[in-house]
Amino acid sequence: MLLDPLADCASDDPLHIEALRQTLGDDALTRVWRPDLEHTPHACPVLVTLASPGARPSERLLSLSAQRVNEDATRSRRYVCGWLSSSVTTAAFSAHLIALGHLPMAQGTQFFPVYEPLRLELLAGTLKQAEQGFWWPIQHWLFPMSSGASSVISSHPHASVVPRPLAGEVQQEVLLVSTLLATWRRALSLPLTFAPARWTGATTLPPHAAAKAHYQIHQARQLGLKNHHDIITLAMHCLLLDLRLHEHARVHALIDQAARGTASLSTLLTPCNDDTWRRIVTDLTHAGAYP
Repeated sequence: MLLDPLADCASDDPLHIEALRQTLGDDALTRVWRPDLEHTPHACPVLVTLASPGARPSERLLSLSAQRVNEDATRSRRYVCGWLSSSVTTAAFSAHLIALGHLPMAQGTQFFPVYEPLRLELLAGTLKQAEQGFWWPIQHWLFPMSSGASSVISSHPHASVVPRPLAGEVQQEVLLVSTLLATWRRALSLPLTFAPARWTGATTLPPHAAAKAHYQIHQARQLGLKNHHDIITLAMHCLLLDLRLHEHARVHALIDQAARGTASLSTLLTPCNDDTWRRIVTDLTHAGAYP
């Protein structure tokens, strides 16, 4: 189990690092030395060995950690980053977790804490199936997704191991992706009068929500928007109304004005009421039916 001390954990919580030290012993805890947190080692993540090969992990700790994952579902930082299996030593395991975070950029490489679930979800989304060897010697990695569900990464030693350059660029947007996901969750809790594209599935957000959020951010930047509030505004309207909203001439003109700094996009969209949006969505629907 991988824990992130940068997330809050009460001192009397059975999952607190010191509580686990008392329960499992010193040898069960391995500090993962983040290169950007060398001056604050207590803030570095901790690998907790729940079971050695052939042994069964504590059902109580598994249950408590799963419960904590559910409690952290809407928080920006998660304490439990997931559960992993591997046949290598914890020292080698720890070093590999850090190595995974050194991603290619336009100039050299940069470190990102990709063990954080949102970052991991985004990283996994940039890799092709043939590149699953990138994770080896991690055999399986179960981690919580932004949708509210969970996912498993599985790996084998004979696959490709080189991540695409896009991986680092995506990681640079993680804070804005997190903000958009939080805004999206809040919006879905509101009694919106007209939101034909809103998610209505069983999970909090749709599958691959982080990748969808990143795509909206990338698209907004391509349209010339630089202000983060403008980017979130456009993304939310697309996610709730129509993914092609920016293609409508009236909306596109307002986006151009916001990109030029005439006014914020939210101010420019204020005159649009539900009737306006119905007409715009209808226009887009007809345009899609008759290309």
